[in-house]
Amino acid sequence: MPRDLDMKSLMITPRGRYRPSNLPKALRAAARAILDEAGPDGVGLRETARCVGVSATAVYRHFTNKQHLLASVAAEGFRELAAAMKTGAAESDRLGGVGLVYFEFALRQRGLFRLMFGPILAVRAKYPELNEAASAVFSLLRRVAVSDDEWPCEDDVTGTAAWGLVMACSTASTPGSADGSVANEMLVQTPALT
Repeated sequence: MPRDLDMKSLMITPRGRYRPSNLPKALRAAARAILDEAGPDGVGLRETARCVGVSATAVYRHFTNKQHLLASVAAEGFRELAAAMKTGAAESDRLGGVGLVYFEFALRQRGLFRLMFGPILAVRAKYPELNEAASAVFSLLRRVAVSDDEWPCEDDVTGTAAWGLVMACSTASTPGSADGSVANEMLVQTPALT
């Protein structure tokens, strides 16, 4: 756990104020805060429980292990990304709108984005909630990349190419270039996305 992580600022409410239905949401929020500061390796069940103000045992009622918690956080991120992408798809240039929204999400939610597209994605089949949320994002991107009269398409080259371009721009933006101006310029000047 990094020394500069202020655990008190992560405390949501005092111990014992949760109903079991609220605790998973609070644990995900605390894990996301830790994730932003310390990355996936910094998130642990004990640290997360401490941030929320519950015992470590309480966490195990909702998450079997750290991977399960991270998969739940990643699924939440994919749902947020899908909602943002739907807004982008409403633009006159659907693919460009979705690409820019995807890119902006990656810049604003760096820790979450890295988790979502990190090693946890490779094992998403173990976590149905994550698998469903990630599949929805990929499906939406494919639908936007292919015209309505071509859908459903058996050849997914267009969808894969669109995802590859947006993903490359999103991951090419280093933490030092918080505005992502170079990658943003690449997206704006790409004929397929304008």
